[in-house]
Amino acid sequence: MAEYNLTTQQKELLKTIVEQMKSGRAQEPLIPVSSHSGSSIIGIQGNFGRNLLGDLEVLSEADLLGFRYNSKGDKIYTVKQSAYNAVENNFVIPESQVPTQINIGAIIRDMSGGHVQAVGLSNNSELNQLVNDSDLLHKKLNELTEQLVDVVKSELSSKKLMEYLQSIEELKKEIESEKPSPSVLQKLFASISFLGDVESTISLATRVLPYVYPFLLIASQKLAGGG
Repeated sequence: MAEYNLTTQQKELLKTIVEQMKSGRAQEPLIPVSSHSGSSIIGIQGNFGRNLLGDLEVLSEADLLGFRYNSKGDKIYTVKQSAYNAVENNFVIPESQVPTQINIGAIIRDMSGGHVQAVGLSNNSELNQLVNDSDLLHKKLNELTEQLVDVVKSELSSKKLMEYLQSIEELKKEIESEKPSPSVLQKLFASISFLGDVESTISLATRVLPYVYPFLLIASQKLAGGG
């Protein structure tokens, strides 16, 4: 029987959020506010201590909260159905919902016969330079994003395209962060490669692989600590 790997404080935080949402006293998005005296969530009574932002990040990595960035570049959160289920089940994960760890890079190589050409990246030297130059990295990620979006935009509905763009933006933010989270990257790569979407076609997944692969290379190099 699997359980969520959360601290007591994180479980209590999620319980409070879910209870406030169900009662209608809290609304999405959840906006955390930090100060010298502690941290709080707008619309939810109580002081959640100085670790609130870290706890929200852990809940997000556990796929219990969703997030996006506001105009200031700060994360704001939404509550996923999995959060309600987790609280109802006392944080025990049903066997049918235990996630399988996926090596996205290996899957891409296998599906493409091991011959994926990394679009937009010529050699290891360029890769090392990218991860060690924040301005260059930002420019390259934007360039790769344009190429990837060009491949999928005619295949997705307006709603699906907006969701896809949001996933790419979250991926870019995570890659550019000082310490990217492997679990967050894992979920985002599964999303933009359509490997986790049962409604997508294999042909679409295959077409995006060469454009997803350079993101994978950059993320792997960043996780390894650069060149």
